Amino acid sequence: MNYTPLYIKTENSLLESMIKIPDLIKKAKEMNLKSLSITDRSMFGVMEFYRACISNDIKPIIGMEASIDSKCIVLYAKSYLGYQSLIKLSTIMSKDDLKIDDLYQYSKDVICILPFESRNLYEEVNKIYEDVYFGYSTLEEYTLLNCSNCLYMEEIRALSPSDTVYLEYLEAIKKGILKKDVVTNYSKFYLKTEEEYQKLDYTIENNIRFTNQIHIEIPKREGLLPIYDTKGIDKEKYLRNLCKEGLKKRFGESVPKIYIERLKYELSVIEKMGFCNYFLVVHDYVNYAKEKGILVGPGRGSAASSLVSYVLNITDIDPIRYNLLFERFLNPERVTMPDIDIDFLDSRRDEVIQYCVEKYGMKRSCGIVTFGTLASKQAIRDVFRTLDLDCDTLSKMLSSKLSLAENRCQNQKLNQYLNNNIEMKKAYEVAMKIEGLKRHTSSHAAGMVISSVDLDEVVPLVYHDSMYLTGYSMNYLEDLGLLKMDFLGLKNLNIMDRVLKDLNKDGISLTMDTIPLNDKKALHIFESVNTVGIFQFESEGMMNFLRKFKPNTFDEIYACLALYRPGPMGNIDTYIKRKNKEI
Repeated sequence: MNYTPLYIKTENSLLESMIKIPDLIKKAKEMNLKSLSITDRSMFGVMEFYRACISNDIKPIIGMEASIDSKCIVLYAKSYLGYQSLIKLSTIMSKDDLKIDDLYQYSKDVICILPFESRNLYEEVNKIYEDVYFGYSTLEEYTLLNCSNCLYMEEIRALSPSDTVYLEYLEAIKKGILKKDVVTNYSKFYLKTEEEYQKLDYTIENNIRFTNQIHIEIPKREGLLPIYDTKGIDKEKYLRNLCKEGLKKRFGESVPKIYIERLKYELSVIEKMGFCNYFLVVHDYVNYAKEKGILVGPGRGSAASSLVSYVLNITDIDPIRYNLLFERFLNPERVTMPDIDIDFLDSRRDEVIQYCVEKYGMKRSCGIVTFGTLASKQAIRDVFRTLDLDCDTLSKMLSSKLSLAENRCQNQKLNQYLNNNIEMKKAYEVAMKIEGLKRHTSSHAAGMVISSVDLDEVVPLVYHDSMYLTGYSMNYLEDLGLLKMDFLGLKNLNIMDRVLKDLNKDGISLTMDTIPLNDKKALHIFESVNTVGIFQFESEGMMNFLRKFKPNTFDEIYACLALYRPGPMGNIDTYIKRKNKEI
């Protein structure tokens, strides 16, 4: 159908909507909708929505609900330029109230719709935008407006009339009130059928004209990787010089030829792929941490296969000594973003992040948003609270690893309890309906994005705990040209830091770099499978593997880690037989 629903709120308007984007797209396909809007009071869901629309041949209409002087307006992007205007406004909204001056500053390629209750703002916003419409939701409002530039526009927060019932519970959860104290009538806040729209919409021509004004493509941008200040020196030359110095620090004046050749090769790939600045940035913040006495892990993942990382002091693992392949990290035949995960002392990780924020700027060095959801037990607690019901007994029966529906299917005791408590059974069924919806924002445990431009030129930002986070989750950043860097806070490093400091107090000079790898007592811990409390060696499956394998060298210990993974696991028995010279 030609009609475009223009005021859809998804679960990304946290605790205000029952609509998940995959369900919305599925419903739109069933209704044969050619275009679709998203108008949350944030832009959290925009990239998921945009991708889903494009892949399903639906025209995406990207909008955002906002407030001026406590009155609601809805803004829509005509183009990518308009989209950039919206992400700037969204960033401001996450920290402060929007002002008229903000609308003036970021008004390019933006269309404004004034809901009926905000019609008195018309003279003000008409000075800002080329296109201003009035929105109405009833025939009475349409008659009172009596103008040519009006559109039918009623909030949509559910995909069916039956789902609107649960909006009252979401409001109660959000406001921390009882469900009986909710006064909003949500019965009309659902996606209408074509027949219903034909009865309601008195200005279909304006709806079509509005939709035809919008053409958005969100590109992957180039040149967004962070830029390290090389004081005017060519970045390739700067990196080469640092690597040469690092090579001498690692090996002295007499460097084996194999290292020189490997370094030349790696640098040629890094330069060709345009990642010189990336290595300089990582080198800088890792060395800052080490200079400040913040313990840094020796390296993890594919980055340990890079000699450049090793000579830059980013990692402490010699890739040639361990025969590690650089192509596992960077491969010119398969262009992907580099990924160097760095472990920092958990108690001081924030110092490294703050260093990057101060060095590159608050809007160029940001965390990444994540979302807490209404998981099974959380949904039960929240719904029961709105009904003033005690859920302690019920919660103890639930497995947090299962959904509420799965719990109900697999737990006879739970079913019996619910069947004997009709009020609780109804509350449980409500919780099943809202389970899985996004509940609140949080910060990704490790991810940071550092960019050469203010990030709200590319993605919306959200102000959270005195710093900015990207308004899109990590799944959408690389496709936009942004690079995620992992600053992992490792509690085990806290323990190691304390141990090293205690040893040094006793006159034993030991650092992470000088811990011997052939200490027999340490190796015996693994051979005797006394590994409870040792990261990645304490699971029952790994301990069974150790009992059969009986590792007694450092090389065999890291072979255990390499083998005990979904892919190589099938080779474990063969590996053990070869070790024991049985084959």
